[in-house]
Amino acid sequence: MGINDVVSIVRELGYIGLYFWLWFGAFAIPIPNEVIVSAIGFFASENVLIPWKLFIITYVGILAAVTTSYFLGRFAGKTVLLFIKKRSKSQRKFERARLLIEKHNVFALAFSYFVPGLRIIIPFLFGFSKLSFLKFTAILYPAIFIWVSMIFSVGFFAGDEFITVFLKYYEIVIAGLVGIAVVYIMIKIKRMRNVRKLSH
Repeated sequence: MGINDVVSIVRELGYIGLYFWLWFGAFAIPIPNEVIVSAIGFFASENVLIPWKLFIITYVGILAAVTTSYFLGRFAGKTVLLFIKKRSKSQRKFERARLLIEKHNVFALAFSYFVPGLRIIIPFLFGFSKLSFLKFTAILYPAIFIWVSMIFSVGFFAGDEFITVFLKYYEIVIAGLVGIAVVYIMIKIKRMRNVRKLSH
């Protein structure tokens, strides 16, 4: 499904329909969210519907999906995992998510929405591990806001040809941006430590 197909769906659904599509579609519709959100941004640029309302609906719909995944993990995790064991493709994704969490701990949650294929699984696993809901929201909700802002803006300000190229190289672009962010944070932490040493 391409950008124009998604735009047609958004046009037909309207605000409320879009919200429920983003919420429940995350569990059933095999379309990458970067395709959906960039298409929504592109549609918003046509001013058929109010752009800021589309942005908020997009953000809140995605929050509803990851929050549902968290609570599924927290209250029905064992049942879901038993079902997953029967599906080899899903099992591989869960194993990949588990290894990511083991390596990066809660940092995996912060970057989970930037990783295709693990956006719903990682919140589920943190729910299953009984991470507090307050900590879950404090880490993931701002990260999703940044992600939605970035992808929505690409759709809104760029033409459909640029969006196609962006989506093709999405993982490379995101890996580069995350790498820059990590380096920036490490530099800031190092500078803060140096300042503290000098003050003592």
